[in-house]
This record gives sequence, structure tokens and C-alpha cells, in this order.
Amino acid sequence: MYCRKNIVMIIMALFMMVCSTAYSADVTITPDNGGFRVHTGAYDVAILSDGCLASLQTGGASFLNSSVGFNRAGYFHQGNLVGMSSLAQQDGTVVGKSDAASIKYEFGPNTITCNLTNSSSAPMAYYMIFDEAIKVVANPAGQYMVAPVNVDCTSATFFRNDMKVRAEGCGKLWGPWNSQQVFDVGLGVGETRKVVLTVDRASDAEKVAVAKAYTPTELQVADLNVLSPRQYQVFQRTSRYNGYIVASGWVRPACDKVKIRVLGKSLKGALPGKWENLPLNAQTRAFASRIPTNSGGWYAVEFRALKGSKVVAQAKVQNVGVGEVFVGAGQSNSTNCGQERTKQTSGMVSSFSGAYWQIADDPQPGPHDKTSGGSFWPSFGDAMYARYHVPIGVAVTGHGGTSVAQWQPNSGDGLFEWMMTRIYQLGPMGFRAVLWHQGETDAVTPTDVYVQKMTTLIRRSNIDAGWDFPWFVAWASYHNPEHTSWPLVRAAQKQLWDTGIAMQGPDTDTLQGDNRDFNGAGIHFSPKGCLTHGQMWAEKVGAYVDSLLDREKK
Repeated sequence: MYCRKNIVMIIMALFMMVCSTAYSADVTITPDNGGFRVHTGAYDVAILSDGCLASLQTGGASFLNSSVGFNRAGYFHQGNLVGMSSLAQQDGTVVGKSDAASIKYEFGPNTITCNLTNSSSAPMAYYMIFDEAIKVVANPAGQYMVAPVNVDCTSATFFRNDMKVRAEGCGKLWGPWNSQQVFDVGLGVGETRKVVLTVDRASDAEKVAVAKAYTPTELQVADLNVLSPRQYQVFQRTSRYNGYIVASGWVRPACDKVKIRVLGKSLKGALPGKWENLPLNAQTRAFASRIPTNSGGWYAVEFRALKGSKVVAQAKVQNVGVGEVFVGAGQSNSTNCGQERTKQTSGMVSSFSGAYWQIADDPQPGPHDKTSGGSFWPSFGDAMYARYHVPIGVAVTGHGGTSVAQWQPNSGDGLFEWMMTRIYQLGPMGFRAVLWHQGETDAVTPTDVYVQKMTTLIRRSNIDAGWDFPWFVAWASYHNPEHTSWPLVRAAQKQLWDTGIAMQGPDTDTLQGDNRDFNGAGIHFSPKGCLTHGQMWAEKVGAYVDSLLDREKK
């Protein structure tokens, strides 16, 4: 009996030796359901049978998340998931190959190296999806930021509990995507890129920096807390050359004065840059005021708190503008559903998520559907900036595949309320107009029903906001090359213009062929289509803005 037991144990040990190979004292690779599990003293990794990463755990915490999108934590993407058709161990590595791409994983005691190759004839992305529990990301300059962030970078460090993962080889960080932070590596045709993940414990100094970064702004013990303006914020101008900046915040140390100055070049030339007093509540040391400011930017806004003649606190906000602001709403072609993400080229276009402002490179922050592809907004902003030479702000709120019925107040879908939250945040006279691209889902909705629902939506938004702002409505009904337009909804959209309920947007149904994705077969826009779409919107909206500015001359 004793011998039999030992024989069984020996057989099991031999089996494990066959199935699980330790390539060093620290790295073990084990086959698992067609994929592999990798274990070291520092981390555990799961690789699926299609070569995609499923998880990365260290210190008892998950750093990568596979619960959203394609249920993968690391994967190639080219319009859709690109999986590996073969996966095998090779001398202590795991290699996945397909006709379109390949990946070679190399494992060290505390490192994972992903060698990525795009073998296809078109650009490709590789995404890593970090867990939503990761709240702070540090860039190479040592800045600690609350995740998710939207920045271009080559490396970043992600913190959770006492652990950190440094990721090198990135092109861009963006999000939120279902609350996750996305690590984005772009690969050109035939390009090979290397991503290296390094697992380690956070130092005491890093823990302090992480804790400070994640403390909500209003709870941080800073000497001078600026609530407004925010970096890259755009304030709607009130005339061609005039506008204002809202300045608000509070001071921690005792003070009897708070001063502000705005530096930069406006449409009329350089600003005076003189220090001005802000109204100060002596009890709370809070301040809030509108500061008349010429149209233009980007401006630097500086604050200074004084006790007598001594400066006791100061702060500075970079890249603040006074220009043109627009709210976007509607379905997929108003959000981030374009074939490829696009970028603004002027450096003068900003997007508002509802929580922060950022340069308006795709994906746009803030849409209800949390999509992550391309849009027309960068092109629109660039075209508007070229026309007016003032910063352009956009706030995108749409949701793909939605009908006008779903946008009705109290519909239960929350779309109207989502859009109105952004409108409330921008405030009365805080933007120029709402730009509405929607209609594809309502292709067969009776004309009178669509008109009635749009009228309710527009009028109710004005009433709830407490001020009258215009809506631009696009001609939008295109489905595919066989169904390039639908007469019922087009008639309804035209009726809205003809009766003055809305203003005329562009005829986007004319954007056909290679302006659409899937080589012209899709409903969404290609990069070329996104560019043209934005320019068409700028032409329509610009004509309206011109009429307002020209009216000032009379």
C-alpha cells in the first residue's frame, strides 16, 4: 500500500514535469485549456488559446481586466479582435501567430516582454485594459494622475495597493472605457513594437504621492485651490472680441487679498497681464468672480493670495481659452464610432467630459455610450479654429443606435438627463449651440412623429436650462450603399428647419463610398469621412456664427 502510494506520487510528479516547465528558478509555464499560465515569485499571468492576455495579478491584486469589450485584457485590434491561430511554447517563451499579426511573450522573474508584430497591410492597434481599481497613474516626469487619463506617452506606472506595474512601449493612454484605463500601442504596416511590463513594490515615497494624487481636489490641503478655470477649459465668448473667465476657489492660509492676472495673446493682441483683486469672503477665504477677458487663447491664469504685502499662496492654470463652445448629441456618428480615432491638428480644440477638459483627440470623453473609436469632432474643431482663430470647445453626449424616442425627457434611458447635465455644467450662455446627428435608427418613423418628438426634446431642453439656445439638426439617415437615404426621416429633419424649430445641419447622407467604414459598406465614417464630416458641420455652423458676429457691426 505504501509502495503503491509512492508510485502514484512519482507518476503525478512526472506528469507535472511534462506539463509544467520551469525555465528558471523563478518562472514556470503551464498549459491551460489551449493557453498557458505563467507563475513567478512576483506575478501570475494567464494567456488564452487565441494568444490574448487574460489577466495579470501581483501582490494579490489584479492589474489587467478582461471583463469588458472582447473579454480580453491584452489584444490586437483592427476593426475587430485579431486573435492568434496558433499558440505554442518555444524555449521559455510563448509565441502566437496569425496571418495578420504575431506576438512573442518573454518572461523574467518580474518582467513580461510582449513583442508585437503587425503582418497585415493596414495599421493595427494593440490594447491593454487596466483594472478599474487602479486609481493613479504616474508619467515619466513624475506626475501622479487620477486614472483614467488621456495622454500621449511612451511609458507609465500603474499603482494598486502596495504594488506597481511599469509599462513601457505605449503610444497613448485613454479612457474611460467602461471605467477602465486603456494602454494603446499603434503599429504601422509591417511594424514590430515591444511592450515591457515590470512588476515591483511601490516605495514609501510613491505611496505618499499616490495617496495625495487620489485625494479628491476639494479635500486636498493645498494653499490655494482653483476650482475654475480648469486646464484646457474654453469659455463661450459673448461677442467677436469679448468674453469672460470664471475664477473661483479658496485659500487655506490666512489672507486678506486674492489677485488674478491673465497672460497671453487675444484677437486684439497681447493682454495687459495686470494683477486684479478678486472679491474674497473673509470668513471662508473663498472667491468667485467673472473676469472680463478678450476672445482668444491659450491663456495662462495666475492666482496670488496675500497677507498684507506677503504672498502666502499662489497657483497657475495653463491653457485657458475664450472662444466657441458646442454640445454634441445624437447616435453613433455623433460619438466615437468612426473607423479610426482621429486627432485635431491645431492644438486649439478641447473636449469636456463633465469632469475635466482635454485636448480633443479621439476618443472624445463624455459620450453616454463610452465608445472608443473615431469621430468628426477634431476635424470640426480644427475647421472652426481656422475660421475664427479662437479656441474651440466641444462636449459630446451621444449614444450609438438610439432613437429619438429614447432621447425624450423621462424616457427611462437617461439620455436626455445625461445631455442636460453637461448643459447645466456649461451654464447659461456657456455654449453656442447643440449639434444633433441622429436619424439612422428612425429611418421608418413617421415624419410627424419624429417632428413632434424632436420639438419636445428641443423645447424642453431650453426650458430646463433656463435659456434659449439653438439646435442644429443634420440630414442623417444613411445605412449602406443600397440604402443611402430614407425619405420619412429626411422629410422630418427638413420640416424642423423650415418651421424654425431647428437650424439646418449638413447633409451627411451625401458622404458615401470611401467616406464610410468597411471599404464603403458600413454605416460609420472612415478617417476620410470623419474629416469631411467635421468640415461640413463647420460650414453650416460657421455661417450662423458669422451672421451673429456681422450683426455686431450694424
